Amino acid sequence: MTTRSNSTFLQTRQITEIAVLLAMAVALELIATFLIPRQPQGGSISISMIPLVVIVYRNGFKIGLFASLVFGLLNWMIAGFVVYVVWTEVILDYFLAYGVAAFSYFAFTNIKDKALGFTIGMILAGVFRYVMHYISGIFIFDVFAPDDQPLWLYSLTYNGAYMIPTIVLMGLIAPLIYTKLYEWLH
Repeated sequence: MTTRSNSTFLQTRQITEIAVLLAMAVALELIATFLIPRQPQGGSISISMIPLVVIVYRNGFKIGLFASLVFGLLNWMIAGFVVYVVWTEVILDYFLAYGVAAFSYFAFTNIKDKALGFTIGMILAGVFRYVMHYISGIFIFDVFAPDDQPLWLYSLTYNGAYMIPTIVLMGLIAPLIYTKLYEWLH
């Protein structure tokens, strides 16, 4: 992880890098949208969180949180500003679901092996996103659950159908990205 200036203002290079990584996240989301079928109430396998985790790794928790929230807004725009049930769904399924990527920072800073910390941070970001979608499924998407299925199981399986493969992909890609990121930083 690189250290940045203690200045309260972002440097031009940081702003550019964050913008490019956000654009990459949007591109990955669009590719996933066109190549992989979406679930009926939203959600698909996507590695768009990877650039968000890189932003967190390079810039820290606060800037990573801001960038992740911005991506949540962009992703909602990509989805067509869809609200299936209630507006709180937007907060859980877009803003918080992507904002949790910032918590990968704590894996980066608390695990001595930086490559392992990066990989665990990437996986944790995916798991935390899964948790946000799971909570949304229980409290908001309960109207779509079959009558004979417990609500917790419906949300777990519906969201797990796309989040578990997403988490696995992120975990497999993370060491490869870290190798290139390390070369770039050193």
